[in-house]
Amino acid sequence: MPSRPRLLPALIAALGSAAVLASVSGCSGAADAAVPAPAATPTVLNSAALHLPTDDYQLSPEATARLGRATQLVVGQCMKGYGLSVDQSVAGAKSAPATATEMRYGVTNPEQAKTTGYHFGPADEGYLPPSAAPTGPPPNTDPEYQQVLRGNGTPGTTEGTATTYHGKNVPAGGCVGEMHTKLQAGATFLGVAALVRQIDSQSFTEAMKTPAVQAAFQSWSSCMLAKGFHYATPIDAVNDKAFRTDTASPTELATAQADVACKQQGNVVGVWFAAEVDRQHALMQPHVGELKTIKMQMQDQAAAVAEVLQAAGQ
Repeated sequence: MPSRPRLLPALIAALGSAAVLASVSGCSGAADAAVPAPAATPTVLNSAALHLPTDDYQLSPEATARLGRATQLVVGQCMKGYGLSVDQSVAGAKSAPATATEMRYGVTNPEQAKTTGYHFGPADEGYLPPSAAPTGPPPNTDPEYQQVLRGNGTPGTTEGTATTYHGKNVPAGGCVGEMHTKLQAGATFLGVAALVRQIDSQSFTEAMKTPAVQAAFQSWSSCMLAKGFHYATPIDAVNDKAFRTDTASPTELATAQADVACKQQGNVVGVWFAAEVDRQHALMQPHVGELKTIKMQMQDQAAAVAEVLQAAGQ
C-alpha cells in the first residue's frame, strides 16, 4: 500500500490517540459508582468537536507535542553525555487528526469529502503540508549507538543489564529508559495508559453492534444505495481498496460526498457517538479507582514535562 495521509490510518490512529508507549495498571477500581444516565443523541454535522469520556484520560494534541519535545530533550541530553547525538526534528510534526474524534466516525466534513475524499488533506484541521514535516537523517543502526540509546533489554524500559560505552556506564534501559524514568513520574505508562486505550478501542467496536447504530447503518446504506453506492457500513466505504491511491479519484470524491450526506440525513454520527458514550461509561465503571489514579499520574507526568521544557527555556 502506498504511503500517504489517508482517512483509514488516521481513523485507526484516533483510536490510539497518542503515539507514546503505554502499559496497563495492575488492579481494578471500585465498581459501585453511580451509572450515568444514557447519553442523549446529539445532531452531529462534523465530529471534530465531540468529546468522549475517555478523552479526559488522553493527551490533547498540545500535550502530545509537549511530551514529544520533552522526550527528545531528555534523550538528547543523555546521549550528549556519551558524545553522541540524536535527530532533534520536531516530534509529531506530521498530518494527524486535530482531535480524537475528527475522523473517528469516518469523514464528516463536507469540505474534506469534496476536496480530498477519504484522504487526509488541507480541509482537515490537523493537516500539515509535506514540505512542513521534517524528515531528519536516517536512523543510526550502529549496535553500540543503539545500546546507548535503548539499552540491552526491552526497548523503552529499564530492563536488561547496565553496560559501558567507551568506559562510561550505560543504564540498563539506555537513554530512552532514562527518559521514561524521568517523565513517567512513577507510573507504569507514559502518555496514555493501556487501560484507557483498551476502553477507547473496545467501545468503538461495541457501539457499532448496538441496535441503534445497526439501524442507523442500515438507513445510511439504503441512502448510499439510492445514490448508486453499495456499502453496508461507513467503515466499508472508508476501507474500500479502490481508494488506496496517492490522491483521491473522482469516484472516491463522489463516494465521500454521498457518505457525508447520508450520515447527515440519518444523523448517523450522532447515534453512533451516543452509543459509544454509553459503552464507555459501562466499560469505565469497574475501573473508577484505576482511572482516578491514571488521571493523577497524568498530572504528575505533565509536571515532569513542564519542568524539562522550562529548564530548556521552552
